[in-house]
Amino acid sequence: MTKSLNKFNLLCLLVLLLLLGGDGSLGAQGVEDPSPVAESEVSEGEAGPTGDHVPDFDQMSAREFFELIDFGDSYLQMFLDGQPLEDGEQEAVIRALTRIRRLQPHRVTRWLKLETPWEALEANPQDHRLEIYLLTGSVESVREMTVPQEAVEGVGLATYYEVDAMLDTPTGTTFGTIIVEDIPQPWKVTLNPEKNILGASISCPGIFLKSFETGEDRQGFVFATPKISWHPSEPNHDLGVTADQVRLAEQGMDIGELSHVKDRVKFEGLEREPFYQMMAAVKRIPADQQTAMANQTVSQYLTEPKVGLMIAPKKYRAKFMRLTGLCRRITKIEVDDEDIRQRLGIDHYYELSVFVPIANPIVSQRAGDESTRKEFSNDYPVLVCVAELPSGLSVGEDLHQSVAVTGAFFKLWAYRTPFMSRDDFTRRQISPLFIAASVERYAAPSDPQTNQFVLSMLVVLGVVVGLGIAFGVVFSRKSASRRR
Repeated sequence: MTKSLNKFNLLCLLVLLLLLGGDGSLGAQGVEDPSPVAESEVSEGEAGPTGDHVPDFDQMSAREFFELIDFGDSYLQMFLDGQPLEDGEQEAVIRALTRIRRLQPHRVTRWLKLETPWEALEANPQDHRLEIYLLTGSVESVREMTVPQEAVEGVGLATYYEVDAMLDTPTGTTFGTIIVEDIPQPWKVTLNPEKNILGASISCPGIFLKSFETGEDRQGFVFATPKISWHPSEPNHDLGVTADQVRLAEQGMDIGELSHVKDRVKFEGLEREPFYQMMAAVKRIPADQQTAMANQTVSQYLTEPKVGLMIAPKKYRAKFMRLTGLCRRITKIEVDDEDIRQRLGIDHYYELSVFVPIANPIVSQRAGDESTRKEFSNDYPVLVCVAELPSGLSVGEDLHQSVAVTGAFFKLWAYRTPFMSRDDFTRRQISPLFIAASVERYAAPSDPQTNQFVLSMLVVLGVVVGLGIAFGVVFSRKSASRRR
């Protein structure tokens, strides 16, 4: 992947959702809600003036909107152009972060400008404060900043981050500092974050705050953002980045979102974004490249001891794998969320329940209670979410269609099924969930040994029948001769 990310791909993916409440769940054998729960409009401080006059938020500029939610000129005047961020500007910085929380994605999308007027920001920064631009670039360093103790309770924020980056421009790069409330989780857990993330490709919607000159006489710019998206360009063992994840990042997926995925539980609100981002990214990867990455099969790794898919799912996160099996159910999921429909171009998908062959039995049982034992002896259910269906496959229950899929592993999903939840409504089926671009109707290849056996039996049967006919003809002639 090039250092400068493709802005067309990023436009669809970079304006990520802020913290969501509630949880989402995918279809589960016709029992649970078959789609991620659509999030209702979250209050963003839009109460505004009371009485008959209601502000037309859709006609506002970003600056007008921020002023309405108490981030106006009195705070903007605290930013001093021409010099790097100072302690005296921290109050305005913290205020910016707490107000950015109230921005909804559809507003950011509408205000977002794809081209940044760097010369104008340098010459007349006061005219462009709080305008929102698409930023791409690479990380230089990260600093964790502490909020004064006396302010923590009031703002609900104890720390935030300053990310120095080389930002892409039409003629090269320029220096920038991006202020953000949080950074990708893998950046925080690594022992040496600056060493590991130096040069990491990023993108974000940048809310312009000020311009400055660095100590090296470089021009710099300060932006705030609700979220930094991470697009690693190469595998990194320390950060848990795999080659498959890099391939998804090349298509604009924010790999940092994968840290929100939790195994062996139902769908939760924060998993909604990585789910849909992965679906959008998988659709963009050419089919032959996906097949080339799928050097492991689901059946092969389902029952592998110690490091198998059911034991160590994190090891396989976003890994492309191949599966073949019997599809028993297909459900169409309508995506009602307008943000996902517009930003990622996903208005529906299909969920398939596919039973794949397994080498060893998989047993589920509550500790010490033999009566709760549930066993899968020959095959095991795997769920696949796919963007489109081929001709010959359609929505339905009680299907019996052999299919083949190459997809990226998302999580071990806990959901209710008649088999698992019949005697205990709280008990869940645990199945791998994959995201794929397409599914194929599949005819199992012939077994040469079986074919040879069948052929041999046909030959023997032919000989027996032939001998029977021959003996019949001979004895019928003798009988006729005696009668004469």
